[in-house]
Amino acid sequence: MYFYQRAFRYITRKKSKSLLLFLCLFIISTMVLCGTMVLQTAQATSRSMWEKTGTKIVLKDQRGENKIQTELCAQILELPNVSKINRVASHTAYSGNFTPVIVKDDESDLNVSVTLQAYDNTETDGSFAEEKYRLLDGNPIKEGHSGILVNSLLAELNGFQIGDQLTFAAENGSTATGEITGIFFSGMERKQDASIVSAYRIENQIFVDHALFETLYGEEGYSSIAVYTDDPENLSSLRQQIEPFVAGEDIDISTSDLLYQQMQAPLEQVIRISSLTLVLIIITAVIVISLLLCMWMRTRTKEMAVFISLGISKGSLFLQAMTESFSLFVLSVIGAAAVSSLFAGQLMHSLFETYELAVNVNTGPSGTHLLTLFLLGSVIVFIAVGISIVPILRANPRDTLSKMEG
Repeated sequence: MYFYQRAFRYITRKKSKSLLLFLCLFIISTMVLCGTMVLQTAQATSRSMWEKTGTKIVLKDQRGENKIQTELCAQILELPNVSKINRVASHTAYSGNFTPVIVKDDESDLNVSVTLQAYDNTETDGSFAEEKYRLLDGNPIKEGHSGILVNSLLAELNGFQIGDQLTFAAENGSTATGEITGIFFSGMERKQDASIVSAYRIENQIFVDHALFETLYGEEGYSSIAVYTDDPENLSSLRQQIEPFVAGEDIDISTSDLLYQQMQAPLEQVIRISSLTLVLIIITAVIVISLLLCMWMRTRTKEMAVFISLGISKGSLFLQAMTESFSLFVLSVIGAAAVSSLFAGQLMHSLFETYELAVNVNTGPSGTHLLTLFLLGSVIVFIAVGISIVPILRANPRDTLSKMEG
């Protein structure tokens, strides 16, 4: 008879013991699964938060000019834990095939110009990220999406639509043409003072990609750079590495992680508590299951000695004991998954309802949670069965039977 046949016959023969072991494993599996869900959700939320809250270091030219050189950008990108940078440059330009919004009666060059603002990504920094401007139609400027964003009033004045071409001219005689890919609106356009010259009016703020900007002005530099890191906990260390690069230059350095730190503090507490709780559950589970199996295994000492005397290998007996407990553990995992799916949503939302950025909150156990439970539970079962059966397998079966008969 194979070991698994003996195991299943023992389970069906000892129904009360099997039911008690199943209930213990079911309670443990449910607790481990809930602890795993809380811990992994908290960790996923922590990773999501620093991506959403814009944890970064900002380098800004004190004069507001495009004096931050491209060599500095290259040096920063080579630093460890720097994930990306967002370069910002601005310059006035003349309109080539359109009319800017002009309110002030002035014949200066600034009153017939527009301001070009070049970004690598308009979603993560600047007026769009601060929600001063809202994109009404089209796509933002970002990696893989170049183009031009214009104000809705400027587009209305010139009859522009998405896909139309705009031409700009620089003071040095260079010209550049690009396609309108987005139209935005501020809401403050009609509240501006009439004395503001054309180049500084909201309607004439035009966002372009760096390729178009460099066609007009070359690689003259940038007015600011936002440096993003994949390790927000070491933001201060990254700042210390950047500071020597700008020593002696008129460049301000500031960090932008206040929101992340405010939200991360309570979340770190959740991670620490859930990690400690999970460890305590595992230790308690090993102790409880081991004691339970040890008590039962003492009543099976003679049975094991007889099997060994009949020529059944000790490895086969170990596999039998593992199969008995592991079969009940698998059933407990199924039961724990079913029960957890009923109240997991309430548990997760009660813990993470204040985290609007916690996009990874699930209403039920996922495959990752179940896999973690299965691995941890398998370790618990293996250790508990080993503790209970190894002393019996190491004993001499002849001495065991002699003591039983005596």
